[in-house]
Amino acid sequence: MAVADEAKSAELIARLEQLPFSRWHRSFFILAFFGIMFDAADFALFGAALPPIAREFGLGPAQSGLLATVGLVGAFLGALFWGTVSDYIGRRTSFQATVGIFALFTGLVAASWNVASLATFRFLSNFGLGGEVPVTSTLASEFSPGRIRGSMTGNIMAAFPVGLIVAAVLSLLIIPTLGWRALFVVGVVPAVLLFFVRRYMPESVRYLLSKGRVADAERTVVQIEQRAIGRSLTAEEIRAAPRVKPELAVPTGVTVFELFAPGRARTTVLVWIVSFGFLWASNGILFMLPTPTILTQRGIPLTDAIAFQLVQAIGGFFGYSSCSFLIDRYGRRPVLFLYFFVGAFFHLAFAMSTGFATYVTAFLVGWVNPGVYGATSVYVGELHPTHLRATAVGWFFGIGRIGSFLVPSVVGFMLAYGLGGWTLYTFALAYLIASIALIAVGVETKGRVLEEITQAKPV
Repeated sequence: MAVADEAKSAELIARLEQLPFSRWHRSFFILAFFGIMFDAADFALFGAALPPIAREFGLGPAQSGLLATVGLVGAFLGALFWGTVSDYIGRRTSFQATVGIFALFTGLVAASWNVASLATFRFLSNFGLGGEVPVTSTLASEFSPGRIRGSMTGNIMAAFPVGLIVAAVLSLLIIPTLGWRALFVVGVVPAVLLFFVRRYMPESVRYLLSKGRVADAERTVVQIEQRAIGRSLTAEEIRAAPRVKPELAVPTGVTVFELFAPGRARTTVLVWIVSFGFLWASNGILFMLPTPTILTQRGIPLTDAIAFQLVQAIGGFFGYSSCSFLIDRYGRRPVLFLYFFVGAFFHLAFAMSTGFATYVTAFLVGWVNPGVYGATSVYVGELHPTHLRATAVGWFFGIGRIGSFLVPSVVGFMLAYGLGGWTLYTFALAYLIASIALIAVGVETKGRVLEEITQAKPV
């Protein structure tokens, strides 16, 4: 990067960091929020629809688990693919592609005529869904000033429990009257987002700078300033902004291998352990509860299982909001460790509770699961440079998806032997292991500019 370009890049980053939270940030927040909300709703809708699907196609517990696994494999591959591709073609383009794929094939699930077609459409819809979360998280991290990055990105992920609430209400209203197919017609709604994304969501400035596109990055910053404060920042305001050395433009390479470059391999392995443990437990709880699986073996009917999902979703909204606030106030590592560690005991309490206590512990499990989901994605993105950020976040969630798609199959086979209740104890153990791995990462990122974090030392 030429000296002039380096100086201009440093100025553009400073201008982004200097902007107050504004109407532009709110518009971006709303678009990203709705994208995640629709994803979460679809995820939970399939869990609620699985019992009538199983009845229609004559599926047993093990076969139902395998059908669920097909979708989770799609999400796994989508996270790996779109996270990596986003570092090549850009965040905005990838976001549009993931929303479009998800909307199209979720709608087609409603038209499934046999198990094979249902599995195919579910796989493809989740291929889009799996990519949207890491791309959205990366975009939010790169647009948010360091002082509010945790709360802004984490609160976008608060759309997840809102989507679960929407799904629970729709499931209770639609399945008994219109059947499971009507649920998936809602899958076409996210396509409306594409119009607004094309119009209002720019490409990441940091991504443009990482590709040496300084002029494009400057145009984007000017547009954001105009929408945010109605003018460009003055020379005095720009000089007052903290400066960091910009990252050098990096030629396109095979970014996934860089995750294991010297100085990065340890962090990569640790955050993958965190991801696997977290998604094993959280997706196990969120996906398996609405089906006649674990809770049915404990004598709880389907309608009550969906009610548990609703209670968890309400807890999840508060979990996201509180965790996002706390990580900007007290730091990523201590807050995330606390959530993971306490979450293990909440899972144990849920496994042992009965009656009204089950609703209380369901709320507490819902509180911790989503909270760490949003905050950990922020943390992983902060630990990596721009040219590698989306790849790191995508593979973080992708590796975690291995735990996700193992859960339905493992639980399905455990149910066949009457051991469904024991799976809840594995969720607690997974959280304990994740808490240890998280604290071992050893890097605090609170309030720091992204370039300051990634240039301090390789992680």
